[in-house]
Amino acid sequence: MSGGELRSRGVKLDEVTVFYGEVVGLSRVSLELEPGVTGIVGPNGSGKSTLMKVMTGLIAPVEGKIEILGGNPFSDPDVRKRISFVPALECFHQTLSGKRNLEVVFMAHGHSGEESRRLAVQALEISGLTKDGKRRYGTWSRGMRQRLKLGLALVGETQVVLLDEPFLGVDPPSRRFLRGLIRQLGDSGRTVLVSSHVLHEVEALTDRVGILAHGRLLGYGRIDRLLRELRDRHPHRIRLEADNVRRLAEALIAREYVSEVRLVKADCVEFVTSRPESSYHELPALVSETGVLIRVVETHDNGLEAVFRHITAAGSQRL
Repeated sequence: MSGGELRSRGVKLDEVTVFYGEVVGLSRVSLELEPGVTGIVGPNGSGKSTLMKVMTGLIAPVEGKIEILGGNPFSDPDVRKRISFVPALECFHQTLSGKRNLEVVFMAHGHSGEESRRLAVQALEISGLTKDGKRRYGTWSRGMRQRLKLGLALVGETQVVLLDEPFLGVDPPSRRFLRGLIRQLGDSGRTVLVSSHVLHEVEALTDRVGILAHGRLLGYGRIDRLLRELRDRHPHRIRLEADNVRRLAEALIAREYVSEVRLVKADCVEFVTSRPESSYHELPALVSETGVLIRVVETHDNGLEAVFRHITAAGSQRL
């Protein structure tokens, strides 16, 4: 595939800003997506749904530019036809069967009645819902409803698929099934964006993640790179188990990179540092200086979940 073809299939936002009155929906968001699955994580109210509405052409940015599949979704209907938006809210008729709901959607997209019926059957098969297809949609579980939305996206001819909180309220078996469908979408060469307020749900799907808080994109890239770039920006709480923690605590207090020291129990000391890499690097020197044997080094602040928690909190304080 040529570079031009790849760009024409992708998504690019450049300094996109959206306001709801005086409230900032998105603030100068720049983002490029390629075919495959990408995740956007952020707390509720962070701007995830607004981002997707901009990408579908439902909301025009006040500032900045957006290009999807080589065009602007707000002004180009041909671009909008190639985008599937699976919202967190309900989007099917409660009184119709699952199969009939699908037929209505396919006919609305311009397919004939016969073709719509064929595609509806195919979507039910892909989503594992064939035996439930004739049941009234209002009787379906949350997991079944989400699977139907993804089945619709898989059968359709759209190239960009936007999934807003697809795991919300879904039981574990359905969640596993949904993950398989989402991976299938990405493997088919489509550009898939999945939003969630739960980080581990996105980590289970992709290693490409963006972190959004209060309308601002605070970090974006592959998870390993995000960790390298962001983990030194927030304080770490490191716990050491040793044979003489009081001597160890005295040595730690003297370090300029240590801001707090606490004796947890008779054989355990905990310290807070804003320079975790320096802390880990100097542990051998600390052992040599004090003569204290350190048996265990432990922290819960070194993973992406901790990074997510800290930088979203920091982003909130800056606004």
